[in-house]
Order: sequence, then structure tokens, then C-alpha cells
Amino acid sequence: MNDPATSPEDAIGALRRQFLSHAAAAFDLMFHPDHQADLVTFEQRERRVHELSADLEAWLLQQHVNSDPLACPKQEATVPCPHCGKPAQPVVRPERPLSHRTVTIQEGEVTLKRRQWRCTTCRVAFFPSGPQAGPGG
Repeated sequence: MNDPATSPEDAIGALRRQFLSHAAAAFDLMFHPDHQADLVTFEQRERRVHELSADLEAWLLQQHVNSDPLACPKQEATVPCPHCGKPAQPVVRPERPLSHRTVTIQEGEVTLKRRQWRCTTCRVAFFPSGPQAGPGG
């Protein structure tokens, strides 16, 4: 969603269509006649709803994290060091993959990707957490 050739409105529209398709698939798993034999008891129905909502929750969270503009600030952006506030430098070139880590949430896993920055004054590497972060942030 951070493609510079795509407007934010177009990207959100495409994401909305993907979500609606994902939600439609969840609806079909709940209501399609072929799946009704698996949903006889209330417990089976409740378990299916929980599984489907958990899948939608993890999907929505992953998409929101993927679209975070702070995860990959533009190369020309100034990112302050959280310790001294002086401008930092990106650690890797933009053509290389972003650093990532997998976070376990209640309903699965989400992969966070962020550009790493380095302060040459403090000699620390960090991942900016947003405009509210500054010295000591």
C-alpha cells in the first residue's frame, strides 16, 4: 500500500475490496449449504464463528500494519534519534527488504516490517515509532 504510484484512496479502495472478498469467503463458510452438516450444535456454530472472526481479525491487523507509512519513511524523510534528537540515517538501502519480526497475537501471528535507522552520534540503531517519538521517546 506504500506504492508511490498509487494514491491513498486507490490503495484503500483496493484493500476494501480484498476485505470484502475475505469477509464473503467467511460468510460462505458459515452459511453455504455444503458446510451446514458441520454446524449442527450451538458449540460447533460458536467455534466456527470464533475461527472466522479470528481469521478476519488477524487479516485486518496485518493489513493495517502493512499500510503504516511510518514503517518505511521516505528516503528523504528526517527521522530523529530517540535519544539525542539529531537526524538519523537509514541502515539499509531502499531496494533491500525491510527488517521484520513476527508477533504472536491472540488469534495468530502478524509480521511487522520496518526500516531500521542509525544515529551516528549516539551509535544506536532503532526503529522509529512515529512522530510523537523524540529524545527519550
